Amino acid sequence: MLTAEHIAELRRSKPSNRNRLVKAMELANVTQVELAEAVGSTQPRISSICNGRFREDGLALETTRRFAEFFGCDIDDLFPARVEVG
Repeated sequence: MLTAEHIAELRRSKPSNRNRLVKAMELANVTQVELAEAVGSTQPRISSICNGRFREDGLALETTRRFAEFFGCDIDDLFPARVEVG
């Protein structure tokens, strides 16, 4: 659903609330309701993820895979690994 240019822009954007889901939705011009229907979730769950209200282990790999498939990008593009600075 995202073009190559959109994916490049997504990768350059800073994650908000531990993910780039809101940015991907903006680039794809898709609402939370539309995304929820497409990936078999609910709008409140999408809202929670967009707002970073999930534990690191609270998102199943299958869920993140469905998001990536929907947008046509890699999981890491939407949910970049946390880098520990120390």
